[in-house]
Amino acid sequence: MKIFPKGFKIGARTIKTVIAASLAIMIADMLGLQYATAAGIIAILSVGNTKKSTYQLGKNRLLNFLFAMVFATILFNLLGHHVLVFALFLLFFIPCSAAWGIAEGIAPNAVLVTHLLVARDITPDLLLNEFLLNFIAISLAFLVNWKMPNFQNELTIRERRIEHHFQDLFKRLSFILDKQTEKEHFLHKVEDLETYIADSLALARTHMDNNLVDHASHSYDYLTMRARQVELFRELTELLVEIDLQSQAQTFEKLKGLLLAIGENYGRDNNAKALTSQAQEVLAYYRASDLPKTRHEFEVRAQLFQILQLIQSFIQIKYDYVLETRA
Repeated sequence: MKIFPKGFKIGARTIKTVIAASLAIMIADMLGLQYATAAGIIAILSVGNTKKSTYQLGKNRLLNFLFAMVFATILFNLLGHHVLVFALFLLFFIPCSAAWGIAEGIAPNAVLVTHLLVARDITPDLLLNEFLLNFIAISLAFLVNWKMPNFQNELTIRERRIEHHFQDLFKRLSFILDKQTEKEHFLHKVEDLETYIADSLALARTHMDNNLVDHASHSYDYLTMRARQVELFRELTELLVEIDLQSQAQTFEKLKGLLLAIGENYGRDNNAKALTSQAQEVLAYYRASDLPKTRHEFEVRAQLFQILQLIQSFIQIKYDYVLETRA
């Protein structure tokens, strides 16, 4: 008989939360603070998934705390310590907190305001007590999240894999333009790459939020650029799936050469300048070629220009990224 439910797991965040909550209560108790257990509850609510989220939670809760204490003190002093006054407090406190973007503090600070509600007098010592409960909990939540996993090595590996996949896809695309049977399978590979980039981007976001320094965003920026590119690549692949390539094999020779060149020169260090020039040359070649003679040829030519425009946009995204990173 299993004691724990399926999927039961004690993860790092759970352990950190337990440590923060326990220490918060013990420290508050050692300092002789009233309602020491409230510090533990606030600590539980303050441990985020990343350093950045924990910091943001803490900052918003402190701002919310200041508003709650000032507003509650005014109301209780003017109207008395009554549950209906507390209800009036909540009536304005909740929407104001949401409107000001500090809604994270609503629950814990509403609990702290109940301490003012049950007190006969709101004294500076009581307000200091509530502040320290909040401060201790938020500080410990941030401290337990200070040591976070570093995903940079994994991100570097993922970036290289993405480059390799793009190179492979471009090369394969240049060879299968006239093989209708392989197109659907090829499109599935593009979708797989989209998923892989999306997963990598999520990991990069977590890494960036765990490292509050400028260089931590490099992988995120790079993968964002690749995510934009893979969307365009999927579009041009879908266009190629629709075209009857067998009857227009000669028309696509220049395009095949361009795709092969992109596959061979694709990489993080390539500034895409040479590829931009080559894409412009191919586009100029097709513009200068003989006009289509049939409706079918005209439709194929129109689709061809769409594909070339997508390729140009694909290359331009990389070119712009290189300019931005070197600025």
